[in-house]
Amino acid sequence: NSFDDNDGSEEWLVELKQRLVDHPDSIVGEIGLDGARWREVEENYDNSDKGGKNDNITIWNRKRVLSCPMKHQRRAFEQQLLLAVELQRPVSIHVVKAWGELFDSFDTVRNKMKNKYLAEEKNALATTTDDTLLSSNRRKKPKRLLLPPKIYFHAFSGKEGIIPSILAACEKGNVPREDVFFGFAPAIPNYYSAKTPSIMKRIGIHQLVLETDLEDMSNAWDDLKRGVEGLATALDMDACEVAEQAYENAERLYFGRK
Repeated sequence: NSFDDNDGSEEWLVELKQRLVDHPDSIVGEIGLDGARWREVEENYDNSDKGGKNDNITIWNRKRVLSCPMKHQRRAFEQQLLLAVELQRPVSIHVVKAWGELFDSFDTVRNKMKNKYLAEEKNALATTTDDTLLSSNRRKKPKRLLLPPKIYFHAFSGKEGIIPSILAACEKGNVPREDVFFGFAPAIPNYYSAKTPSIMKRIGIHQLVLETDLEDMSNAWDDLKRGVEGLATALDMDACEVAEQAYENAERLYFGRK
């Protein structure tokens, strides 16, 4: 998601919401934060230069900046999360080298949803004289979702030690651990890391789904089979059991089926 510093337009968000409304089985995603894509710029870049070549520029006075500034990524990401909460849709989240920023965005969204619910309650109480409603408001109410109902970390690239923090952050948003999912894509190099089986074990079969992250569907079936084989080896399970459980997990994630 790329935004100009001076571009305050939110037309894309209006269009996204309408498309989700028109397609009630659609999830929100893939969305997320990427701290790994960089580009080089001049150390003292001057917009008035209008792209003209500066013969004084060398490798020593250049710097790297994120291709899309993190503040713009976070703004879009948080708006998408809020929309997913509003429409009660699962999200597929992409995070690369931005876990701290993810937790900050989760905090922001949780606080915004808390304030929204409080404002709704105050408004309802201020406009009613119904004693039943007033009485029910004093009783303990079920916790309302502060984050999307199902959260899927696609092509997971985090370390094993970050998993408890991820689950805790989701639980703070009243999303139970069983509604947080992870996927590993054979097309991504870190899938073949020696540490990946240990991470898969830490997550456990009931929170894992299969994925490919491929654009060409002609190779998808082979990659899905690689995914099954990888999980079966890591978890010391039969491949058929892995495929069946991963299918059930996907049903829970995307369609809320038990």
